This record gives sequence, C-alpha cells and structure tokens, in this order.
Amino acid sequence: MRTTLTLDDDVAAAIEHRRRDRNHTLKQEVNELIRVGLLHTDEKPAEAGRFRVEPLDVGELLIDIDDVSAALDRAEGPWRS
Repeated sequence: MRTTLTLDDDVAAAIEHRRRDRNHTLKQEVNELIRVGLLHTDEKPAEAGRFRVEPLDVGELLIDIDDVSAALDRAEGPWRS
C-alpha cells in the first residue's frame, strides 16, 4: 500500500540515523519500527512500584540557635575561626 506520511523533525532524524546504521531503505526502517510498535500496543503499561517515604530522625540535626556560637560550631565544624 502506498501512502503519504508526515513525520515530525525529531522522528525523521531518528529514523534516518537508524536507517543509515542498518543500511536499510526508508521503507524497510519505517515498516520495521511500526511492526515492533504494534507488537507492544496490547501490553499493559508497567505498574510503578510503591513509593515509600522513610522517616528521618532529625533529633541530631536540630540545634539551639539561641546560642549562636554553638550553632556556628555545629554548622561549620572545627575549622570555624
């Protein structure tokens, strides 16, 4: 069957790159890509794994900011001058 197909620039460039690498004609490459795509149209999308947030104990991270000198020591470490 003959038909006219308008491709987006990025798709055309990707097909042309694949076509050159495989030494295929444009017809061969487009048909191969469509066949592969059609094989996967009935597949269900992969389900994402459950996302879990782990709590963080911030007890050690909290400092008394009323004591500025101690807060700077904690934040900057022993190299603070």
